[in-house]
Amino acid sequence: MLLLLIPQGPAGTGPPPTVSGLDVAASLADVIYRLGFQGLNDFGAEPWVSTDELYQFADEAAKKIAYQSGVFLTLDASITVTPGTAVYELPATHVYTLAAALGNAPLRITPVRDLWALDANWAATSGPSTRCSFDAGSVGTISLYPSPTAGGSLNQVCQEFPPQVQAGASAIALPTVLQDFLSYAMLAGARGKESEAAMPEMAAHFAERCALYEQIIEHLWGAGQ
Repeated sequence: MLLLLIPQGPAGTGPPPTVSGLDVAASLADVIYRLGFQGLNDFGAEPWVSTDELYQFADEAAKKIAYQSGVFLTLDASITVTPGTAVYELPATHVYTLAAALGNAPLRITPVRDLWALDANWAATSGPSTRCSFDAGSVGTISLYPSPTAGGSLNQVCQEFPPQVQAGASAIALPTVLQDFLSYAMLAGARGKESEAAMPEMAAHFAERCALYEQIIEHLWGAGQ
């Protein structure tokens, strides 16, 4: 069985639950008003910022915390290992892996320099896989050592990017208490955009508010890898 020690929250209560309930669309009305518009209909034919751009700013903020914290941890079993094949493409949304197993057999995450120290012929060695490396192959791949003689599911406890935030698909698997984090991200992006309505000082202010949220997120869910 694959076991993982996850950073504990306050008073040893464990990490806070990741609740799927935050919808960036719920922030739009407030953000648009705070940018000086009366509503979506007040944007006009050529607004200095569009709703698509606001969604993009929120998407960038979500991807940033995917690097910085463990808020989007998941169990990924999308890779099927076949005997004789040691290198596999990681999912496109993969950020980092905390633990891995081939079936129920744990794999020790090992840098390529240690594979060379362990076995000068490591790339040609075959047998039951006991290790995996993320820098032995090209970027975005995982290499198994020894080259597997048995197949199975490659199970990874890993951080993955959330789906792209966009109109019609704006929900993120985050607690709703972080709703303002995405609102500030949209405001920072809009006021920092080069336009007639740019306000660098306000963009910096909103960015600082985002930074405070990022510190809280990292404290509760642990730092990224």
